[in-house]
Amino acid sequence: MEPKETQITMDSNPPPNYAAAMGSSIQQSQDNESPPPYNTLFSQLQRAKEESSNPGDYALRVCAIMCGSIFITVLFAISSAIPITMIVIGAIYKDECTIDSRIPIWLIVSGAFSLLSTVIRTSQNCYSMCKKRENQENGQYKKKNFLVSLIELFIFVWFICGNFWVYSVKSVVSDDPLSGNYCHSTCYYFAFWIITISWIFVGLFCCCCCCLLGLAGCGAGIASLFSSK
Repeated sequence: MEPKETQITMDSNPPPNYAAAMGSSIQQSQDNESPPPYNTLFSQLQRAKEESSNPGDYALRVCAIMCGSIFITVLFAISSAIPITMIVIGAIYKDECTIDSRIPIWLIVSGAFSLLSTVIRTSQNCYSMCKKRENQENGQYKKKNFLVSLIELFIFVWFICGNFWVYSVKSVVSDDPLSGNYCHSTCYYFAFWIITISWIFVGLFCCCCCCLLGLAGCGAGIASLFSSK
């Protein structure tokens, strides 16, 4: 029996280029990788710019991102000293404001609820910055937002009541303990300046928002002008 001959055929095509093969494998590995997380402040601002439909929407998204940043979290933590001071002063001078006993009570209640709101917001921001799992913490985040909204609604209504109680006796308040219009100067003027400074900050915040919206509108107008050319 004659042995069978094995025929070997050579491929006429040239071998693949090494750089091309490596490039395709790298590209495939990059396609399989998940997109980079949007954890940095710059990435969040960039994503907000891409997802916003108009300059006003972009300005609101920027405000929301800045409110959740580490700077605002630290600011919330530092601002907890003001509500604590309100509680302390209101408790010390609770019986030393005969002109209107509701003024020290207003300080105590405002300080307590402001402190509660600050603690919830600070813990909320810290938790979201540490976890960075928006899909998993969405339900819990909404529950906390609803609770904070209720607290802040009460704070606003209570703040308006304090405006009436404090400003209505401004012209007749006295620091004489024997007077019927007596209220300890520390208690009264602390409440007075807390309310006044709060209104000043509200005015500044509104001005900043208007400036931000104006800048966003100007930027969008300039961008559309150059794109049309």
